[in-house]
Amino acid sequence: MKLFTNSDAPNSSLGIVEKTAYTSGNIGIAFINTIIASFLLFYYTDVLFLNAAVLGTLILVSRVFDGVTDIIMGMIVDRTFSKLGRGRAWVIRMCVPYAISGILLMMVPQDATEIIQYIYVFITYNLCNAICLTAVYVPYNAMSVNLTSNTKERGIISVLVMMGAVIGTLIVQSTVDSATKALGGDVRAWRIVITVYAICGLVCHLFCFFFTKERCVPQVDVGNGKPHVDTKLELKALFGNKYWLIAISCIFFALFSTGMLNGAGMYYAKGALGDTAYYASFSNVFAISQLFFLLISIFLSRKVGKRNTILAGMAVMVLASAVQGFLPAALPTAVLCAAFKGIGAGFSGGVAYAFVADTIDYGEWKVGQKSEGVGMAAITFATKMAQGISTVLVGWIIEWGGYDGSLALQSGKAVLAVNAAYNFVPGICCACVIVLLLFYDLDRKMPQIQKELEERRMRK
Repeated sequence: MKLFTNSDAPNSSLGIVEKTAYTSGNIGIAFINTIIASFLLFYYTDVLFLNAAVLGTLILVSRVFDGVTDIIMGMIVDRTFSKLGRGRAWVIRMCVPYAISGILLMMVPQDATEIIQYIYVFITYNLCNAICLTAVYVPYNAMSVNLTSNTKERGIISVLVMMGAVIGTLIVQSTVDSATKALGGDVRAWRIVITVYAICGLVCHLFCFFFTKERCVPQVDVGNGKPHVDTKLELKALFGNKYWLIAISCIFFALFSTGMLNGAGMYYAKGALGDTAYYASFSNVFAISQLFFLLISIFLSRKVGKRNTILAGMAVMVLASAVQGFLPAALPTAVLCAAFKGIGAGFSGGVAYAFVADTIDYGEWKVGQKSEGVGMAAITFATKMAQGISTVLVGWIIEWGGYDGSLALQSGKAVLAVNAAYNFVPGICCACVIVLLLFYDLDRKMPQIQKELEERRMRK
């Protein structure tokens, strides 16, 4: 395996440095995104003592705006023709604002009235998620289609992207509880911790920018101007593409499942197991298991295909969720089931990006328009919608159960609500993915489609 890529050919095999650099981009995103997905609601309810149901409603409203900005950013990427590339140009432009917006999430004014606090939460949540994260994450995802056209390399990139997310998540989940407690567990402690994560994320994005190159983008002829992008064809290549719709729906439900696990994890540790310190134990087992089986998914998908790899992963997650949900809450059970959930998440997550990239190639083959910006923006949209709605649902469920963040011991109804949020809802989501995949048969068609696309590109 070579250290550097040393080639600008579209079908290049990427070197270790470039693969590592691209992976670091998702680590940087995860440093702040994990705080949002796993700890932000807990910080607001158990540190600032804001109302979970009100927060959930604010986040749900925010997601409507967030979804619009994802599609707009995808169209902007498709129309970006820069010497820096399509996606890379936006990563360097927006990585600093993203880091700053992450820090602002924790700066809720303590002495203000509750109304002012909720307004602040709404504004900063949208600034970070709908604007800054979108402007980094959508271009970053689009880069995965443009680094190389080599299908084998794309499969590896898909795994590395998910590994980056898992590594970033693992670092945050392993340290945030102990770090904030070591610093006093108060508002100041949380602000210091998020600042450290934001700076580390910024460094990761700079590494990603300087050591990657997009090779599969249209070349700009100065004399003829920028290539024309037909919006109608761009959308037809996606929304007239049943495989893309199935793939994005599958990713949404899979991420919704993970979002529920992340969002309800601290509540499960505190409410069902009795101590937030247990969260690191089972969440780290999940992440380590997922990381290992992300690597295994490379080989499994080559043997049985991307669809069947995801099916296997979802089946394991359904089984693990059911077992943990029906057994009495105990740390050994939580750790064991987390390991199996990690296996399922690793199998499905390892092929997710390549899964969507195949459907974008199918759309290009079908209508003659490549739509990687909007096509991959849908992953960002699905990710943030899944995280947002799952966070809302966690808030609503625990509020229904009567969960009280100021109490060390929760009522039976509150524990039941936490268990439903952490186990039963994720299991149902994974079952939905299994049903959707019964209608997906693109894997067997891709070799011929890729061959014809290469012939078309050579003629151009």
